[in-house]
Amino acid sequence: MVDTKEMVASGKTSGAIHCLTIPLYDETALLPNAAIAEVVAYKNPTAIEDGPDWFLGYLEWRDKKVPLISFEGVSGKEVHPPVKNSRVAVLNTLTGNAQMPYVGILTQGIPSLAIVQEQGLADKDNMDKSRPSVAAFVELGGVDALVPNIDDIEQRLMRLSFG
Repeated sequence: MVDTKEMVASGKTSGAIHCLTIPLYDETALLPNAAIAEVVAYKNPTAIEDGPDWFLGYLEWRDKKVPLISFEGVSGKEVHPPVKNSRVAVLNTLTGNAQMPYVGILTQGIPSLAIVQEQGLADKDNMDKSRPSVAAFVELGGVDALVPNIDDIEQRLMRLSFG
């Protein structure tokens, strides 16, 4: 992986995208910093009956009701409970929808900063492209990662009858 501290200290971040790597159960998600409003400590959400297993409920964040999801679940894998170091990555939705300006993703650890240079990022052609809510599979410095499709997640949440 790119040495983020060295790049920042040397000022060699021109043409780079500042991102966060988000630890999931057995994968890593990669999102640009601009997509993330804040990373907060996990707290139990207000559960909703009869929702899909990937919809964990709502959490209160800055006086807003934010839907919390399991990215593993929404992307077709098994939902896992939070762990000791779980956090919530609160994402900005991209459509400007006043009903749902944010979506929370449960992390399975503490996200970390990554400065991504285009030449250091490679598409992964051998990954399962049929997974829902995944925009891309990439390799970053030898680490496989996926890029969540925030639009798809927002649309799926809006289709829920209680959403």
